Amino acid sequence: MNEEGKKSMTIEDLARLMQGEFLEVKKDLTEVKEDVKEMKENSSELFEKIDGYAKLYEDQRLELASVDNRLTRLEAKNK
Repeated sequence: MNEEGKKSMTIEDLARLMQGEFLEVKKDLTEVKEDVKEMKENSSELFEKIDGYAKLYEDQRLELASVDNRLTRLEAKNK
């Protein structure tokens, strides 16, 4: 025992302690990797939806431009 009445830590004790800590870190890292994978999947779905809305917007813009051109021709024809 040391001066304070406590048992000294052996190398084996330290090794077991560190192994437990390493296992905890490995578990935490695995969880982080799973979270990152899930976020990537979710962001992929989000970007697909955004692309879909951008396509719909562009289609709508082209359709409105076409209608505007036809309306302009009709107005010119009726003058």
